[in-house]
Amino acid sequence: MLTLGDMCAEPDFSLRIVDGSPPAADRVVDAVRVLPGTSWHRDPLGDAGDELVVIRPFGDGPADRQSGKDQAKQAAERLLRELARQRATALVVAVDRHGAASVPAAIRISAARLNLPLLTTTKSLQQWSELAPRLREYRRRHAEWQAEQLAALLNRLPDRLDDADVAVMQRVADWLAAALEGEVLVSDPQRGVLAASPATAPGTFAPLLMARSVEPSGAPSPNTRFVPLAGAGSGTVLAVTARRPFDDAGTDLTRHAAKVLGLIDQAGRRHHQVADAERELKLSAFQLLMIGEEAAAQRVMAPLAPGLLDMEFVRVYVIDCADEDREITARLGERAVADHALLVRCPAFNHLIVIDPARDGAPGNTYDTSAMPSGMTSGTPSETAEALRRIVTSLPSHRMGGSRVRELGGVADAYEEARNALAQASRLPDRVALAEDRMHLVDVLPPKTARRWAGTLLHPLLTLPMSRRDQLLRTLDLGLEVRHKAAGRLLGIHRNTVTHRMNSCFDLLGLDRDSVLNQIVVSAALKIVIAHGHDDLSTDPEADFVAMVSVPEVRAWAESFLHPLKDDPRDLPRTLRAWLENDTHVESTATALDISPATVRAHLRTAAPLIQRELTLDLDGDSLPDDDEHVLSGVRPLAFALHATTGRPLLPSRPVHG
Repeated sequence: MLTLGDMCAEPDFSLRIVDGSPPAADRVVDAVRVLPGTSWHRDPLGDAGDELVVIRPFGDGPADRQSGKDQAKQAAERLLRELARQRATALVVAVDRHGAASVPAAIRISAARLNLPLLTTTKSLQQWSELAPRLREYRRRHAEWQAEQLAALLNRLPDRLDDADVAVMQRVADWLAAALEGEVLVSDPQRGVLAASPATAPGTFAPLLMARSVEPSGAPSPNTRFVPLAGAGSGTVLAVTARRPFDDAGTDLTRHAAKVLGLIDQAGRRHHQVADAERELKLSAFQLLMIGEEAAAQRVMAPLAPGLLDMEFVRVYVIDCADEDREITARLGERAVADHALLVRCPAFNHLIVIDPARDGAPGNTYDTSAMPSGMTSGTPSETAEALRRIVTSLPSHRMGGSRVRELGGVADAYEEARNALAQASRLPDRVALAEDRMHLVDVLPPKTARRWAGTLLHPLLTLPMSRRDQLLRTLDLGLEVRHKAAGRLLGIHRNTVTHRMNSCFDLLGLDRDSVLNQIVVSAALKIVIAHGHDDLSTDPEADFVAMVSVPEVRAWAESFLHPLKDDPRDLPRTLRAWLENDTHVESTATALDISPATVRAHLRTAAPLIQRELTLDLDGDSLPDDDEHVLSGVRPLAFALHATTGRPLLPSRPVHG
């Protein structure tokens, strides 16, 4: 994640935090908004959450002089109040020279009162307009820099723990001092200085360590950190002073360095500390894959497992460890996959995620096996899959789901498939289920019509600047499948950022986010764009939608999907239609059908295994924060199958603006 501190360190932006402004170095910057001229005096601001907003101070132009000093102050107050309300990252004022004196007093006073970070820049608004589109490149470069630093840390470790000594500790101290452009000291009250970089570091830290011994909880400055190397009671400390205040990246590097130095200093903990660093690198690689940054993920993994992710196609497996200790299963899994696959401890659930390179085939169209190499079909398990299956079958509480073969850039979709397969795994004797090879909705839609309809529905998102567009689409896709807290952990962002981005997407699309049917059509459009891309705008999106779902292939798919429900005498499709039309609320469905809520829940429980889809997260009425009861990956095909065969529920084919 790119922070304000990172941007301040980039000379291209020429940013400085105004003296007296609240701490802001660790604030995340998702986008830059440049407000030209005096437009911010009167125009609506729109959505500015997590944005860096750049203006020039009032009083600089004829329009400002004509508006009068009081009106300018009122405009500034309105702007700052709105930025503070929306939790914008910060306000940047374009000035001729840095310093608080260059910023109008009204802006400084309001920013301080509203606790809004305030910065100055000597770049013009025109220059900022040219810099803003490059934010994605800075973000990618920053992520790669952090990954490279972690890889550099690992490269400084010996091949064997027996070779770990003070020389290794010095190499780590040199690396950290260079990475943070600061000074590093590793010391112990009894053993003295263990490592120092540069050689003058002991003199720099002597008064700080003395002050800390008097007041252990005191923090000398935002640029300094003291991190114990071992458990409670140990006096061995890593002291770091950096050129600029610590942001998340600097804090993470210091934390990793402290772990590695503790490993070196305490032989009994060495293996575990190295394993932790490797796990974090693997998690970073997985999160990069989840946002479509496969090239960056390959670079992250190169120091650990050269060539592991240099494959065009992969499968994803998800092992649910239930309530058991995941570490036991993880150790078994790591031995099983060795260096043939990437195993990650899921940051959101008690799961293990395995990304297995598909070395023997490509997905092509998984239903046209002629498109694959001889002997390879979408259902062919790998040695990794068989090894994982043996582990799962040996642990009665565990289950595993696996995806179809996907391109490396489609790991997010493969993860979704594997996670969905878990719902079927618990019903199988070996508790292992692979994503079925039956046709999916997106596979039977007419591509040309589907591309045109999806492109029209998602047009407000697809026409955003590339960095913002990709960010929102990735978050929207995952945020419609799992809880926002889980989505945030999987993507490496805060849950509030997920919620904010989701709200922004639905606002741009002109759709009510709380409507389940709206969520369904948006999710379907996303899947179409991911699978087939998108075409130019349609002149009649409703006609496109009708044509798209009316072709014989869709009708046949829908009838096949719903066929297992026909043998039940309780008219399950009727209940399912009413459930969808009542936003998946059990109580409202029961009222509409004049049956009991218990009967509705029973029908849902019966229908789910018949159509091989998980439909609900919670049928017992225990609500969860920021969560819906439905599972969209199961509800989406159900809604389209019912619509294609009965016309109900009525799916919104285009946004309805206010």
